[in-house]
Amino acid sequence: MSTELIVGIIATVVVLVLALLVLFGLGDFLISGYNTASAEKKARYNLPRLRVVTSLSVIAITASVWVCMLLKTSETVLLVVTLVWVVIMLILDRFYVKK
Repeated sequence: MSTELIVGIIATVVVLVLALLVLFGLGDFLISGYNTASAEKKARYNLPRLRVVTSLSVIAITASVWVCMLLKTSETVLLVVTLVWVVIMLILDRFYVKK
């Protein structure tokens, strides 16, 4: 087993554990921007939906990285896939997460 694969497995496990913490409400401090927002700005968001969108986005991007790594695709393909997920996240944020 190569060193890259071992590091990838360890990193994936850590990221997935953090995504599950956010999903189950134990990692709200990990949601970028939300943890530093004022109470007024936090009130604009539906927190349970924000948790789901954030967790699923992290899981989707991690899965995309693994697929690209296993298929040995170029960094350009990985960049495009990641950008697609970011756009999907922004659309979900705008229409699903905000109250």
